[in-house]
Amino acid sequence: MTDHPATRDLYFIRHAPVHKAAGHVPPCNPPILEADYHLQPVTAMLPRDAAWLVSPLQRAWQTADLLAPALAPASRAELPELSEMEFGDWAGRPVAEVWDEISTRPLHNWSFLTADTLPPGGESFTMLANRVSGWMESLAFDTAPLVIIAHSGVMRAAMAHALAMPTDHAVGIPIAHFGVLHLRQMDPARAMAAGGHWLFVGLTDPKAVPASPL
Repeated sequence: MTDHPATRDLYFIRHAPVHKAAGHVPPCNPPILEADYHLQPVTAMLPRDAAWLVSPLQRAWQTADLLAPALAPASRAELPELSEMEFGDWAGRPVAEVWDEISTRPLHNWSFLTADTLPPGGESFTMLANRVSGWMESLAFDTAPLVIIAHSGVMRAAMAHALAMPTDHAVGIPIAHFGVLHLRQMDPARAMAAGGHWLFVGLTDPKAVPASPL
């Protein structure tokens, strides 16, 4: 009997809630809201002393700062591929105005935008998914766990890649703030049987956000 190929655990965490105007598309790079977040359920799911990769956007770094004291990351590095989908000219605008622009285009049952909808001056979810999947496939295999602090779009894209899911099926998946996506990577050099070299382990809402975060 041969040994089972080595695996690696990846933990994606969505950032804390952010400052944004009600009824508006989120702005490009808002800060997080200050609140008494319930972080123990989040940190209980994550490894200590792990390497961290963080989106360049400030909400991801601010969330990393909230979690770091309990987890003592071995390192923290910024990775551009982990940025959220860029809404371009729609960022910060009233949703009603944007809806006037997209209501005559193909619509989605579970999301404001289809995966291929391209905001003016921005990127589509499919473009984001291609960026994330390219990073995942270029990731050098290692058995050490990896913590990734990013965004809901990035996490949907990671699930789409791991599960070979159409982007229009992934774009509407709900992900809570501080939600934890757990993926497992098998050594690609030895993942020769059915099922691919990525495993979806779970997506958890740790209920870290108080009922009124303000």
